[in-house]
Amino acid sequence: MAEEKQDFVFCTQCGAKNSASAKFCTHCGHPLTHLDGTSTSAASNAEEPQRKRKSVIDSTTSKINEWTGGKGAVKVSLKGFFGQVFKHHTEQEAEDIFAVGTEKTTPSLDEVVNDQVQPWLFSRILLFIFLVAVLLGVLSEFNPRMGVVVSLDTTITIAVPVSALVLFFETNVYKNISFYQVMKITLVGGVLSLIATMILDNLLGDNGQLDLVGALLTGVSEEVAKVLVAAYFIYKLNIKRIFNGMLIGAAVGSGFAAFENVMYMIDDQTGQLSTIPEVLIRTLFSISDHTEWCAISAAALVLAKGTADLTSSDFFKATFLKFLGSVILIHALWDWEFITTDLKNIVLAIITWLFVFVLIHAGLREVKELQMKTKEKQTE
Repeated sequence: MAEEKQDFVFCTQCGAKNSASAKFCTHCGHPLTHLDGTSTSAASNAEEPQRKRKSVIDSTTSKINEWTGGKGAVKVSLKGFFGQVFKHHTEQEAEDIFAVGTEKTTPSLDEVVNDQVQPWLFSRILLFIFLVAVLLGVLSEFNPRMGVVVSLDTTITIAVPVSALVLFFETNVYKNISFYQVMKITLVGGVLSLIATMILDNLLGDNGQLDLVGALLTGVSEEVAKVLVAAYFIYKLNIKRIFNGMLIGAAVGSGFAAFENVMYMIDDQTGQLSTIPEVLIRTLFSISDHTEWCAISAAALVLAKGTADLTSSDFFKATFLKFLGSVILIHALWDWEFITTDLKNIVLAIITWLFVFVLIHAGLREVKELQMKTKEKQTE
């Protein structure tokens, strides 16, 4: 009898018999109370905060995924994405990551990874650059010349932009763009985007104020400038894949971020160098600004144009404008001085990376679709 009772439960509201696994009465809908005294309503209330947290992430990634042409929420797993960071890797493995992008080292489509990306080399690059900064710090103690201090500050300011660039280089599963090409795009694209920003600032009348209007103007000028420069390289290299577009955008954005960080090392009014804590804060926040924002908008431009050649009409397609508009808004809120809490920046950083993760998901989906089409053609 005891085992039979465990197979069902009676509703305390109407007396109807329900399955023991049921949470609500199938007759009246009232929450069921089980033999252990737990109530469905109590369990639901306990799970509600977690459900709400998940629903916010899920609804956000679902909407972004819809913009890419996908359906449903995208599971974001930091453990999976950074799963290789804390594992041992050899020097040869590191060198193999950079030895791609040539005719002999670019894998065929059927060899391209289509399930996940797990970058790790970027973390070693970051640690290495900070180690160099520590050594420069020691040198500055023995030889406190201005040149040594400038070298120290410069090394710190470029640490995160450079390592972020390596992260996106690792993320490009096609392995069809060499690091030599990427560095050219980073250096030339970074400078060109800064020049384009100055031109747009003059056209828009941006005076550098960071009130709401000023922050919006800054967001528009900088994000439009960067994506226009990225578009030039997308057109020149005939980029057709999401991961490739993301890497091109990250290269331009990293160059922009690195050069801008160096420029902000020195106060224009006093001529004084920023303190080490100020430089550290600026470079650390680079993990979720220009590199990622330009990667998002450039990937969206590739999504909008598809496999066709890039034309001016692609800049007015809804797919591209949704992502670009989102990036501009995130940038504006980041700069807006009315809200200056660290919490704001953390939230915006999370939102930025949700966009990145969804685009990575879309890129992997694209790989699978291309591989399926190739197999179908082979079987015909």
